[in-house]
Amino acid sequence: MSAKVSEQAVEILEVTREIEIAAMIEIVWETLLENMGPLNESPDKELHNLTLEAWPGGRWYRDFGNNTGYWWGAVQSIKPPVLLELHGPMFMSSPAVNHVIFRLKEENGLTRIEFSHRAMGLIPHWLMDGVDVNKGWSNFFTNVDAGVEQRLKVAPRNR
Repeated sequence: MSAKVSEQAVEILEVTREIEIAAMIEIVWETLLENMGPLNESPDKELHNLTLEAWPGGRWYRDFGNNTGYWWGAVQSIKPPVLLELHGPMFMSSPAVNHVIFRLKEENGLTRIEFSHRAMGLIPHWLMDGVDVNKGWSNFFTNVDAGVEQRLKVAPRNR
């Protein structure tokens, strides 16, 4: 057995957004959960096969079948339809932890989502410029918005 002393820097990554969607908070919440789970996809439209167990301590994981997969995190806090907080390695196969939070608030027919994704640790350098992470979250919120629009077309409600 050997030990190696390394002088790698602990990195910090932060992505924050504020999104407004013209729909009731309950519709946005349900669509957000679907897109965190079975509808989650990469920017190139590859489904991630994610499952989100929407309760405190619930797992958020990617299922490859045959008892293989990847644990992305756990539900740290949930208060439907206003708060979802996740904690874990997410998509980083490195000694790093991630914290993602969605805060929803309905005002004047709009639902505002305050979002942040923060990570710290030995974050892979190819993620540190934030381009891929931002691309992923942009795709996510585009899909949430499109999902809300689809729900409103299927079951029209007050916007």
